[in-house]
Amino acid sequence: MPLELLKEIAARPMPAVLKSKADIDKLRVLRASGLVTANIPEPDEDGPAEVLEITPLGRIALNIEDDPNN
Repeated sequence: MPLELLKEIAARPMPAVLKSKADIDKLRVLRASGLVTANIPEPDEDGPAEVLEITPLGRIALNIEDDPNN
């Protein structure tokens, strides 16, 4: 789940490097949602992604304990 990855990223020093294709796909969702600023390779390219920062919106998401959809 992308929010679980966001929690993992928050525990790392920035910039955080992600190499797993699954994590990079989740990172695309986080970036598209405005939760992180990141350099991500194109889907047809290999290589790591780099998370530059967690945005203020991302920090808010980290502080939400309950899923408002449940």
